[in-house]
Amino acid sequence: MRHYHSSSKVLVIGGGIGGLALALSLKKAGIPCAVYEAREYKQGSGAGFNIAPNGMQILGTLGLADRVIARGSVVNDHWFRSVKGKVIAHMRNGKPNRYQQPGVSLTRAAVYEVLTDEIREKGVEIHYGKKLSGLTDEGLQIVAHFSDGSSAAGAVLIGADGIHSRTRALVFPDTPQPAFSGFIGVGGFVPTDAVPAVTSVEQHSLTYIPGSAGFFGYTGAGDGQMMWWSTIEADRPLGDAAVGELPAEAVCPDMLERFAGYPSPVSDLIRETGRAFRLNDLSLDRLPSWHSGKVLLIGDAAHAVPSSSGQGASLALEDALYLARLFRDCQESYSGVFDQFERARRPRVDKIIAQGRRKRDRKKAVSPLQERLGEWMMKVFIGIFGESALDQNYRYTVDF
Repeated sequence: MRHYHSSSKVLVIGGGIGGLALALSLKKAGIPCAVYEAREYKQGSGAGFNIAPNGMQILGTLGLADRVIARGSVVNDHWFRSVKGKVIAHMRNGKPNRYQQPGVSLTRAAVYEVLTDEIREKGVEIHYGKKLSGLTDEGLQIVAHFSDGSSAAGAVLIGADGIHSRTRALVFPDTPQPAFSGFIGVGGFVPTDAVPAVTSVEQHSLTYIPGSAGFFGYTGAGDGQMMWWSTIEADRPLGDAAVGELPAEAVCPDMLERFAGYPSPVSDLIRETGRAFRLNDLSLDRLPSWHSGKVLLIGDAAHAVPSSSGQGASLALEDALYLARLFRDCQESYSGVFDQFERARRPRVDKIIAQGRRKRDRKKAVSPLQERLGEWMMKVFIGIFGESALDQNYRYTVDF
């Protein structure tokens, strides 16, 4: 980092996966930083997701891949099945011999805990209950003001505070707010021993069942759990009281009825759910820029990726390590670093967002005729192009 005082910190707003990974990447690069998270620390919360091999490579560089693998379930394959239970298509999870790490499915809480433990072990400064309320540029420093009356000064500020980014709202007040995509995500966690019909192959695969009632998927989640998820079309988003972690009885009866005709183990997974979730799927219009002055946005704050892409967390991890490398190696000012970061990252992000939107649209409920046509197309195109398409995303690396 050049052209400003070397003792100044990088202020990281947001203590989620992207913010914590950035702080650890900066620590590895020898750059001082501090993390400011709006919420209080809460252990064991959050839904499930998949970290693709490209994201796991970043965690490997940070020395955390083995810990994440131990908390999750390695994904070896993708299986596509019909509502009658027949295999439509199969592909490996990319070309495993080309990557340093596997893909892993697990809870967000598990990854959050691994990153937080490492933050504490490395002695990185982190503050909770710090809701950003304002920003002031004071020449050589930028000052973040928080709702509790405190403030923090740094050389630059990185907004890693997610799709509802307060940083983005302050820096780009005229940009559109996140919008409802027309889909609601529903899912849950199930003790693996409660669904004996699930095979060991299924525990280490992502299984997808498209059909006339909508899309249903399931996989292992580590820590003795399976997880399932579905994407339901809706005219309007759910209210705050109907989203987040919910009692299984508030979610599962409707799901059992909806997916009653789907093959085993779908009904068992829904029936044995211990923790359930409903989430509004949101999209963010393409921002004209990811940075202004001494502030840069990364992760979902800059480029919210559809959950159907399977790349949201992985792209945030890539952003974090790539930015830390630029700060370490670039001979330019912070504005030059920000320009270079955006030029390098935008094409990849835009491509994956487009892929995710196409996949999301294919999860709509369909007629029986559309269902059969879709199965035929999946069989043909996944067989020919599936692994190569995954490989284009998975083989990306950030040298550090």
